[in-house]
Amino acid sequence: MHQPTVLVDRRLARGLTIAQAVVIPISSLLAYCIAGWVAAQSAGLGALLCWIGSAYFAWQAFRQAGARASKQILGAMYKGMIGKFVIVIVGFIVIFRSVSPLSMPALLGGFVLVQAVAWLYPLWATRRQAKK
Repeated sequence: MHQPTVLVDRRLARGLTIAQAVVIPISSLLAYCIAGWVAAQSAGLGALLCWIGSAYFAWQAFRQAGARASKQILGAMYKGMIGKFVIVIVGFIVIFRSVSPLSMPALLGGFVLVQAVAWLYPLWATRRQAKK
């Protein structure tokens, strides 16, 4: 049975958001094992910041549904991308100004680790769906 694209996209977005959330504590634990508490906190903050931006985009992009809402969906996706960008920039500024001590490599590592999930999860989910 063929599922509507918006429903599949919503499921993919929900799964991606959950997978990214799971990686947040993993990034902190990994950083702790490598470099200690400061790195763990920094990696967790970077991972959390990336997740908040991605979750905002997913929420914004998939609020609308239906063929009549196609223009609203496109507008919501643009709004989601701009919002994600603003969240990430403002988040980094807040972290840089208010968190001390801070491990820059761990902060960026946590961010990149969660972002990597956004790149890899759709490939994994597509491959998994094809096996069914």
